[in-house]
Amino acid sequence: MFDTPMLFIVLATTWSAVVIELVIESARTRGRELVAFGSVLAAPGGFAGIWILCGVSATAALAMVTAVAYARGRRLERRMAAELDGRWEEISERSASDATRIRLLSWRVAELQTLTDRLADDRAARRTGPARLVVVPDSPKDVASGR
Repeated sequence: MFDTPMLFIVLATTWSAVVIELVIESARTRGRELVAFGSVLAAPGGFAGIWILCGVSATAALAMVTAVAYARGRRLERRMAAELDGRWEEISERSASDATRIRLLSWRVAELQTLTDRLADDRAARRTGPARLVVVPDSPKDVASGR
């Protein structure tokens, strides 16, 4: 797989190596000549050569900072996308379990309503039928004495 952030870091590192070589070789001429890999590229003079070397060094630093920031941003983006996918999966799982729970509860409520209706009907039937008297003795002594 092609990894773009790594490519940017490699390119920035390569540019930094070229700039380091340019600065080191040009420093030997005290900035009077811009020298890279043993070849004289230009001879702008002392003051202008130093400013050119500073500018080229700044571009190398900027390239490296940009490449590293891009790589960190992409890594953060991938991590956040994975977390978001996990959250959506959790939400959908919770939604499915809530729907199942609601269906189960609605079935249970209907069953409880049926049982309540049946008990109410039985109670009404007992009230309309002949009255029954149930005598519960107080204690075993009362039963033995015949009270």
